[in-house]
Amino acid sequence: MKCSPFLLSVTLVLTVPIPLAAAQGLLGSPLPFDLKELTVDTQAPEFPGIDFTFHPVGFEASECAGVAVMDFDNDSLLDVYLPNSEFYGNKLYRNLGDGTFVDVAVARGVDQTTQRRAGALFIDVENDGDLDLLTLGYPGYTANMDLYTLFRNDGAPAFSFTDVTVSAGSFPLALTEELTFLGDYGGASAGDFDGDGYLDFIATYWARLPGFLYDQMRIWRSVPNSPMPLGATDWSSRQFQDATITAGMDEWFPGSTWMPTLLDYDRDGHLDIHINVDFGEDILRLNDGTGTFLPNQANAAGLNGAPTETRNEMGITLGDIDFDGDLDQFQSNAYWGDRFYRNDSELGESGQGLAYEDFAPDVSAQLARFGWGVALTDMDNDADLDLLRVAGMKNPFSNWFHENQWPATLPDGKTPLFVDQSVHVPTFAKTKGNALGDEDIARSLVPFDMENDGDMDLVVTRSGISPFLIHGQHTRTAIYENTLQTTSKWLQVDLRETGGSRNVSNTQVFVRAAGRTQMKQVVTGSSFQGQMPDRLHFGLGDPGSIGWIAVRWVDGSITGALGTPSNSITTIQHQGFDFRGDVYPNGVVDAFDLVAFDWILANEALAAANFGHLPYKILGDINGDNVLDGLDRALLVNLIP
Repeated sequence: MKCSPFLLSVTLVLTVPIPLAAAQGLLGSPLPFDLKELTVDTQAPEFPGIDFTFHPVGFEASECAGVAVMDFDNDSLLDVYLPNSEFYGNKLYRNLGDGTFVDVAVARGVDQTTQRRAGALFIDVENDGDLDLLTLGYPGYTANMDLYTLFRNDGAPAFSFTDVTVSAGSFPLALTEELTFLGDYGGASAGDFDGDGYLDFIATYWARLPGFLYDQMRIWRSVPNSPMPLGATDWSSRQFQDATITAGMDEWFPGSTWMPTLLDYDRDGHLDIHINVDFGEDILRLNDGTGTFLPNQANAAGLNGAPTETRNEMGITLGDIDFDGDLDQFQSNAYWGDRFYRNDSELGESGQGLAYEDFAPDVSAQLARFGWGVALTDMDNDADLDLLRVAGMKNPFSNWFHENQWPATLPDGKTPLFVDQSVHVPTFAKTKGNALGDEDIARSLVPFDMENDGDMDLVVTRSGISPFLIHGQHTRTAIYENTLQTTSKWLQVDLRETGGSRNVSNTQVFVRAAGRTQMKQVVTGSSFQGQMPDRLHFGLGDPGSIGWIAVRWVDGSITGALGTPSNSITTIQHQGFDFRGDVYPNGVVDAFDLVAFDWILANEALAAANFGHLPYKILGDINGDNVLDGLDRALLVNLIP
């Protein structure tokens, strides 16, 4: 047998290590795009209709509202939800498709004018294909004060919402051993941590009184509800139970918690918990497979720096910056510098081998003080992830844009070189050091394609109007339009689980284009108090032809796609043939795949260097540990009829 597919279209990607001094020559490189703020003047012709200012009610200058960007009405246009404090009302801005939005919060039943809200997540609670809405509040310093509201999406044709909080259990807090002392809302993340096929979530809170220990997080498990009573309309098929104690997360804690993340860090098929911590060490609690979380492993994994160093972590964003198939992460900070971690993990059978290295100082990415919202996204569609972050506390600070200069790398030859190009996006970055304070006090940052034109625009929330803030002209939530002018192509992937469910959290998508394999993953809850769209955006470069797409679902199965055109939004559903094991890609798993797999194992270096145009590593990695070895071969033998 001849493995002819391995002899076609060989593409080599060369990385170019550049000393940092030489990198200074890249600073003045022009960008193919600018960012234009559309929300400065409500009377301007380009005003998009999003007219929103957050009104903090407490004494903390950090109190602020997040933002959730998702397609709530299934019309392939991304909508924007902005929570607010009581008496002002939340806003649901429906995307009209022409660059404008209209507020439908009252009409759809989600304005909440009597409840204090700071965060929101669109999640498919019932797996019925419609995104429900979970809104999250902050009680000040009171234990049980109307923290959560669940709105059921009633689906087509109106896509209105019904408050089903009571039937969903009313979210009572479990009685913990120590003092329950919740403060400002910190953030939330959703995912199926107990493996029952339904989304659970974690919420954190910022509370800081030196010398005190208290609860600052709550984890909620989705469980079946009783059948809907005859004639009831405000009913949820799922209830949420406080699993903080049963999941092992009930502990006294001296720091203050900001953004949490539900993510499978050790690739064992079970979602773990990472939490950004202010005034303390960050938390990484691995899931033991039963929905119980083990003691903190953040230090051992390098996620508090090396040597270990306590900082003040705020927001988080994740992305594969170096094309090695795993998620790296950036964490914004206060005072001591941001973190930019490259994922160097080499995972074993039981998940050991987690390893992260902070390279932020090497690319001058640790400078912003009071950094909040962050995002890794491809702003110029050149097939690599750029870095954006926003900042500010009581006083205004600059926002930042760092361009990924791949294939230029740091002297290690594998870490992409990121260069501060904020000067080329002056409206977004404002004016650094301007004595007039013409900068931002920004909070959340979410990139999204506002007009389905293939480039990433931005929504940035600001802390709004407060007597504790020295605010300038910038209090309204901002929409920035990307004015990209390039021949680079793009692709966006919408995902649907079995039966059309929107429950796609933690699904991975691999796209082969521009001589490299990109991987992106749906993370429900990131940035700072934000939710990124579950539609994944890929810049493809030029000419931008797509070799293949592979989707690795949460259950480990693989869906493949060939012949997808660039400059398109494509929907991939979890159904049909599982492509795991189809190493010699011909649509079936057979003896040809075993021969191809053995050839790859015998020629590992050659395969890794030359055959990236085929998804052999993804298709052959049957047990999902990101390596090809004898365990995968044994599983492949069992798959062959």
